[in-house]
Amino acid sequence: MGFIVTRYLLSNTELSIKLKGSSKTESFKSNIGTPQGDRLSPVLFIVYLEHALKNIRKIETLYTQNTLELAYADDVDFVSTTNFVDVETIQKELADFRLNVNTNKTEYTLVPKDGSVWKKVKKVGSLLGDTEDIERRKQLSNLALQKLSSIWIRNDKVKQVTRLNLYRALV
Repeated sequence: MGFIVTRYLLSNTELSIKLKGSSKTESFKSNIGTPQGDRLSPVLFIVYLEHALKNIRKIETLYTQNTLELAYADDVDFVSTTNFVDVETIQKELADFRLNVNTNKTEYTLVPKDGSVWKKVKKVGSLLGDTEDIERRKQLSNLALQKLSSIWIRNDKVKQVTRLNLYRALV
């Protein structure tokens, strides 16, 4: 049912192009994919990626009881407590779905069980250790605040009440 509704929503789509400093071009029909910037695009991509990952999960040599998958939007991490996951096999399987693994962004991280090295490993924009991640975020927010210091110290630009409210909300 969802496929039929999606197909209906995307049928008879007309697009036009507007370049900076010029008027819009004549509209033209598009029946392939979703238009760039369309709100439906990221949702459909995540559904499509999940379907591809479901097929990868069926490969017994990739998924053992020691393998964990972490996915957030278009970032997917395969975590194994025994060894590295076979990225080449994953690439081949995703290629069947016309999805590419960006090998330049592919990271291999060995996280030992002992020690606290794993706490400083960054995954999906956050450090794995809670305390380390909070400290890093506080440092980044203070840096951003310092960049705005020329505005913050000028009473004639921003009222003190507004500055305090912004500080509470942002930091």
